[in-house]
Amino acid sequence: MAWADLTTRALESNIFLDPAFALPAARHLSDRKGPEFLLAWEQDGTSPRKRLIAVWPIVRPRLWFGSTCKTWVHDYCCSGAPLLDKAQALRSLDAILAYLRASQNSVSILAISQIREHGATAALLRHFSALRGLALNIVAHYDRAALEAARPGVSAADFVSRKKKKELDRQLRRLRDMGPLTLGVTREGADMARHIESFLALEKSGWKGRDGGAFLNRPDHAAFVRSIAAALGAEGKCRVYWMASEDKIIASNVVFFTGETAYFWKTAYDEDFAFSSPGVLLTMSMTDSLLHEPGVRSVDSCAVSGHPMIDHIWRDRTPMADVMLSLRADRPQELEGAVKRELFRRRMREKAKSAWAHLGFA
Repeated sequence: MAWADLTTRALESNIFLDPAFALPAARHLSDRKGPEFLLAWEQDGTSPRKRLIAVWPIVRPRLWFGSTCKTWVHDYCCSGAPLLDKAQALRSLDAILAYLRASQNSVSILAISQIREHGATAALLRHFSALRGLALNIVAHYDRAALEAARPGVSAADFVSRKKKKELDRQLRRLRDMGPLTLGVTREGADMARHIESFLALEKSGWKGRDGGAFLNRPDHAAFVRSIAAALGAEGKCRVYWMASEDKIIASNVVFFTGETAYFWKTAYDEDFAFSSPGVLLTMSMTDSLLHEPGVRSVDSCAVSGHPMIDHIWRDRTPMADVMLSLRADRPQELEGAVKRELFRRRMREKAKSAWAHLGFA
């Protein structure tokens, strides 16, 4: 498949644009309009489609006269980096943006969220905007916890304080005193399906289930998780790390792999065992495994900045950014207006969230 082949040649790897993830997401998570996947092909004299050099999912303005296209980033996606052939990155970017300009005259801005500020995609956008005389504006900066792997002689215990390590050792002993404790990892097949169901059940039994935000609260979202786990697992790109007390799964972490990067996508634990922090204990064990995973150089936490659990274990940080790129050199004022409106929208959203929390609803 041309799309799957492009993932191996991408300027910047992005598991969320692997066809095994992106297509089920579009099928199960999108609203009626859904994303539009833009594909750019290399041509030669005999064939109009020699090789795929770009896949870029976008969402067009809701109003026909809207000016801003957005890179499609849904609630379960943690990177907005498009798939661009690293050998043809500038050419493929040029082709995608030319198509956007030609297909809708009102569109003059492309918004791209959740890209690594010092990554290859951000560098390409900076180079391209300078080369073409287009404005590029960073709308937001933020950090995300990360794990720099392949560290000989380093363990997860080195990342926490002596006091915290003693507390975790005490919690681990307490769990073991209750009965046999098992730590494991599953990669594919029937075991993958079984452990994904355990993860879904754990998540549903906790606060996300009570708030209506668990996957099992939405059958289409649960179907999405089952689909991506099966497809990515078959390709060796998905694992479920788990902890069981006797025969009962009490913590579960879902991790994706692509290229030299892993993604700590989701975690859930049994709140009846909260006294022993099973989610933290499992993450410590998983961290030790990832530190010695062949071929993995970094692990993205996929967590919000300041996350109360992972930020205190993984001390590395990846600077992230949301950006807006002008598509038309003759309309610079439109980008300035769009950035102001987006910043205002974000401020209002934060104020609404704060007010909601103050009223006791969050």
